[in-house]
Amino acid sequence: MEPVEALRLRARGIADVQANERLTEYLSSANLRITRLEESESLRLRMTRFPELTFAHANLPRAVVEWPRDELSLSRAAIILCVSGHVVGAPAEAMLQRRPGLFLVPPGVEPVAFETRSPLNEILYISAPAALLSDLDLTARRAQPRPELPAGVLAPLAAFAISLSSGSLGNPLVVGPLRAAAMEVAHALARLIAEGDPSELTLFSRAVRLIVDNHADARLTAPRLATLAGVSQRTLQAAFASEGTTVARELRATRTRTAAELRRRSPDLPAADVARAAGFGSVSTLYRAVSEVPQEQSAGDSTDTSSGNQAHV
Repeated sequence: MEPVEALRLRARGIADVQANERLTEYLSSANLRITRLEESESLRLRMTRFPELTFAHANLPRAVVEWPRDELSLSRAAIILCVSGHVVGAPAEAMLQRRPGLFLVPPGVEPVAFETRSPLNEILYISAPAALLSDLDLTARRAQPRPELPAGVLAPLAAFAISLSSGSLGNPLVVGPLRAAAMEVAHALARLIAEGDPSELTLFSRAVRLIVDNHADARLTAPRLATLAGVSQRTLQAAFASEGTTVARELRATRTRTAAELRRRSPDLPAADVARAAGFGSVSTLYRAVSEVPQEQSAGDSTDTSSGNQAHV
């Protein structure tokens, strides 16, 4: 597809959906199915699609949308935000939920579906690469929604998503920076759904979050991380040991992922700049860390970060 694509679609009822060539083409490429759509109101859908990232803003009546996931879905994640109305996702075990009306669907092959239950519903939908979730704690999947987030936290992120979905990008020179900003907003929403308030996290998860936020500082070590986490170094090391890992290993893995992403986005960036931005003390330390990554993991990371030409929702 083009570097960016804007779509504005409208349909009233299932028959109208099936007769709308552009809408059916999008649904097919996204592997989505609208199996129910009341005719009381029109479905109005606006979206902006980058090769590996989609932001969509929908207004629709009572409806059911299914995602019959397959092998390609292993490289995709989805975020749904109910701005107004009422939406239910199923099966609950396949997604993380948080009030008010926030859903995060991690990569997987289990079919999922969403049902809007109010006469009129406003929904934000984001499809993103699986790599977006690589640093998030997805272990606590619960059937029941997690605690509510303050409206003030969601408002600016939702406003950006609605604006971006309008498809009014204007100058093509802004596509690159806007895509980068869109990825950050998607990551922020995913993080809020998965982790919410830091008090909800285990010590290990809080420490991993601190690593992600501070790994670019080459001075970050286990003692410094323990200070940031507010615990003793022994307590911190015990928390990592219980998860079968170490602070040094997770810090090195995070910096290696950052370096790989920098290389992907800016292949001409000097190695010294990559090492510095990722938090490595030297180029040789960077090369040594990269060489220690298992081959199968390297192949998987390469697949994840280059899947922009694959069909995605």
